[in-house]
Amino acid sequence: MDKIHYKGWDILPTALPTTAGQWTASCDIARMDADGLQVFEGVTMQFVRPTEEEAISAACDEAIRQIDNIIANPLARLA
Repeated sequence: MDKIHYKGWDILPTALPTTAGQWTASCDIARMDADGLQVFEGVTMQFVRPTEEEAISAACDEAIRQIDNIIANPLARLA
């Protein structure tokens, strides 16, 4: 899946099939700033769902929450 743009950030989802016939997905987020491209890897946990679309949707929803948290508190750092 391509990146998703949200409030000046890029959400970069990754989805893979599992051996149990389901899908697992997670997201990284990235943004350009004065220092260049900042990529925060592994921002979301792995979401396992029956379909690729459902797994990506769950991971992207979590990435959106993470971006909103960063915007609300810019001094907070991602763990």
